[in-house]
Amino acid sequence: MATSLYAPTAPTRSLGVTRELPLHLTAVIVGATSILIGILWDISWHRTIGRDSFWTPAHMAVYFGGTLAGLSCGARVLMDSFGRGSNSANDGVRIWRYFTGPIGGWICIWGAFAMLTSAPFDDWWHNAYGLDVEILSPPHVVLLVGIGGILVGAQTMAAAAQNRAASSGLYANIFLLSSGVLATMAAVAITEYTFTSRTHESIFYIVTGAVFPAILVASARASKAPWPATITALIYMIVMAGQVWLLPLFPGSPRLGPIGHDVTQMVPLPFPVLLIVPALAIDIIVRRMENRNVWLTSLVLGVCFVAAFAAVQWPFGSLQATEIGRNAFFGGGHDDYGTPAQYLVGPRELWTDGISTGATLLRIATWAVLAATLSSRLGMGRGAWLRRVVR
Repeated sequence: MATSLYAPTAPTRSLGVTRELPLHLTAVIVGATSILIGILWDISWHRTIGRDSFWTPAHMAVYFGGTLAGLSCGARVLMDSFGRGSNSANDGVRIWRYFTGPIGGWICIWGAFAMLTSAPFDDWWHNAYGLDVEILSPPHVVLLVGIGGILVGAQTMAAAAQNRAASSGLYANIFLLSSGVLATMAAVAITEYTFTSRTHESIFYIVTGAVFPAILVASARASKAPWPATITALIYMIVMAGQVWLLPLFPGSPRLGPIGHDVTQMVPLPFPVLLIVPALAIDIIVRRMENRNVWLTSLVLGVCFVAAFAAVQWPFGSLQATEIGRNAFFGGGHDDYGTPAQYLVGPRELWTDGISTGATLLRIATWAVLAATLSSRLGMGRGAWLRRVVR
């Protein structure tokens, strides 16, 4: 390592250059946007058309974004290592003795490598086993880990620039944008556990409690912007609501069987969960308990996350299960082309744990709170790290 990742104050050298957005960070932002659009488009393609070819425009958008992020950060590493003289040795993290670059750039490079590695694996998987039956297939897990690496890298670079800068507004916004995209990708990864039909199951709250607090709490701890967790959740909700409203405007029809009902327009993912309510609670708690014991704070965050989320999502799930949920705003009328036609009319069935509602709530109150507490503790630690990183 060339220097420590952390510094108590901003380095003098950095204050004069952080007013402009570095080219490699700009490229990573463009790449992350392309990845997000491609992933949402690709899932809609699977739900509407079927997986007809590896060379779909959606796939190309995903891998273009990963390649752009990886190459731009690779170029930054080469410039820092060989192109800027001896000062470059004091401006990043050194790996393999000769190569120096920002820690966020290294994370992006590793993420891009994982993404590109998943491409032939995914193609082989489909040729061997056919159409995916779930999002979390082995090649998709590798892909999602790579995408997560790129987003975490972008988040880390923005946090480091925010911590170095005298005026951090631009980088604070970039940090929140990358956090919002990271929350969106996490939501996509756990889609199978967050469908409307599962909002009265304990697994819904256990999985969301294990995933979202780590992202939201880290954002609340690390960002210098006001209400960072709330803004992160709002970005997620805008993106996911936007795809519900926009994708059905484009025509599409299935090319693989079996076909359960006629589809004439692109099928989006479900309407976003109401994450903004527990995110607001996280912002308030993190601000008011900043100097308290970290485990006590994590426990309070876990309890409040699950309580606030269940208080709004449980009745909202009941609303979405009615005919109201099938209107164009909530997008509940859009289903995979393989869904039998008889499932598209009448009230939806809400799955339960097969036990009484009281027992389900007790399970949510124990396992979901435990998962959310541990996730919050991870977010507290990661947020503290992001608040200190400067390289």
